[in-house]
Amino acid sequence: MGDSIERFDDGDLVLLGSRLPHYWWKDSDDRRRAHSVVGQFTESFAGEEFFALSEMANIRRLLALARRGLVFSGDTPKQTASDMRRIASLNGWPRLRLLLDILNRLAGERRPRLLASAGFSSELDERDGKRLTAVCEYVNRFYEEGIQQKKAASMAGLSPAAFSRFFHKRMGKTFEAYVAEVRVGHACRRLMDGDSTIFEIASSTGFNNLSNSNRHFRKLKGVPPRDFRRSFRTRMQELPAIGPRGCDPTL
Repeated sequence: MGDSIERFDDGDLVLLGSRLPHYWWKDSDDRRRAHSVVGQFTESFAGEEFFALSEMANIRRLLALARRGLVFSGDTPKQTASDMRRIASLNGWPRLRLLLDILNRLAGERRPRLLASAGFSSELDERDGKRLTAVCEYVNRFYEEGIQQKKAASMAGLSPAAFSRFFHKRMGKTFEAYVAEVRVGHACRRLMDGDSTIFEIASSTGFNNLSNSNRHFRKLKGVPPRDFRRSFRTRMQELPAIGPRGCDPTL
């Protein structure tokens, strides 16, 4: 999401502003079924001046923050998911009223979490968006293998030097840093979900050696992989039994 990379999970609710690059990826070896319920609208769908009304001040602020992407917690996602499923069956004024109710609820959320950094540039045209989508898909499909920046540049239709500038400007980080974040993200899931050794996980997520894996892991997570796994398992043991894991992820 912009320059933010993290896992999505059951019941996540996000609000994304226009032209904010985003890309959802589900591992092919994860057999859980993932689906999303999506609502799209333009800021001028009710007229150019509608959100300029004083009554719309809270929603106007919400939409401004959404340019960086917002994720909501608490009871808000569950309530909103129900309304989003219902809105598809409505037309005319009932549909408009329910959409405004949803936005008003989100605007009243006290602590939505911002995703992209403040310095992230989201001014993408359609062609740039397609370029980033192609590159992100390439990284996520082949992160276990050798990722070549030259190939990513070719997919984006840019020279290596131009691609390096383009990617850093649009994503707020270097291409190498993005690849490392993707690999560390996959390593985290394998550390939590399986019993493979640290070395096996480092090898299977594209790091060329254990030292390189540990260095990137410490930089991004603040702890080495072994401590990350130990901390996760300790937290899981402290949780009460609430049934089997692995519900369908729903956005």
